[in-house]
Amino acid sequence: MTIPTYIREQPAALDRCVAAANTFASAWTPKPFDGVALVGAGSSFNALQVARPRFVAARRGPVLVHDPQDFVAELADLRPRPLVIVLSQSGMSTTAIGAARAAVEVGCMTLVITAAPQAPLASSGAQVLHLPVGDEPVGPKTKGFIGSMAMLFTIAEALGAPRSRPMTSRQLEPLVEQTRVAAAELVRTLAQVDIVVVAGRRANYGIALEASLKIAEMAGVPSVAWPTEELLHGRLHGLTRHSVVFVIGQGAEELAEAQRVREVMKGRGCRVIVVDPAGAYWPQCLSLPAAPWSALALMLPFQWLAVMLAEARGLDPAAMRYGGLSREFAIKTDARR
Repeated sequence: MTIPTYIREQPAALDRCVAAANTFASAWTPKPFDGVALVGAGSSFNALQVARPRFVAARRGPVLVHDPQDFVAELADLRPRPLVIVLSQSGMSTTAIGAARAAVEVGCMTLVITAAPQAPLASSGAQVLHLPVGDEPVGPKTKGFIGSMAMLFTIAEALGAPRSRPMTSRQLEPLVEQTRVAAAELVRTLAQVDIVVVAGRRANYGIALEASLKIAEMAGVPSVAWPTEELLHGRLHGLTRHSVVFVIGQGAEELAEAQRVREVMKGRGCRVIVVDPAGAYWPQCLSLPAAPWSALALMLPFQWLAVMLAEARGLDPAAMRYGGLSREFAIKTDARR
């Protein structure tokens, strides 16, 4: 199976994840808590970052996104005890397993979300929510990321976030091919790209993080993500005429800001591409539902861009440039990510 296959499987996976999350939420009665700790690494961290505003909207106390090791280091000082949600698609992340066990040991209400209910994470003592995306035995996750966002949005609404109309496979399906075509057209102009920068605010910062991760993992191209505010505070000075910057904007104010960045840097020979859910910029095929569900389809063009940049460089996007790093860094309990 190839990564393009997994990208094309995302609409069906989306429907399964929304249905599973709704079934879980209908019977879920969490113990009292004050605040929410969202814990994960890699794509899981990025999905949690996308979902964070939805948990904030539930008004159940402060909401923080943690790397697993940082969470464990600060757990003793958290007062009062938050609801802890640990996300790991593989269920094999050693630090995520440690974070879930530590949260359970101190008495936190803890929920783990994983696509592998038999993996070590599921035996941490926490409540388990199965992420039904099917097998995805490659490092760069696609189905897992979109499925995670869908489940997190649903859980946030179960906690009190305003209700929204979930995106469906019928809405997502046509965008898979449309965004593939848009990415193919763009990648032809990036033969000499030296760095890819992606920026966005709030939930879209999570999309920027994941886009940057996919491009680095699959294509081996240097990439970085910033909150838009941080991008403007000195980061643009590192660009060259071979660099490309994507600024994700949502709403009139953010889009005006993105357009200003594009025009200012154009005068310095640097390329900035504006991305918005309404499809007025790149890719123009997009016409997405309201936030938060627009985030799911916003990820599609970046997934395809990563695949095509890899192929243009003669790389297998599933193999990644330096295979085996997860094993060598000892961040997984087995060789699969």
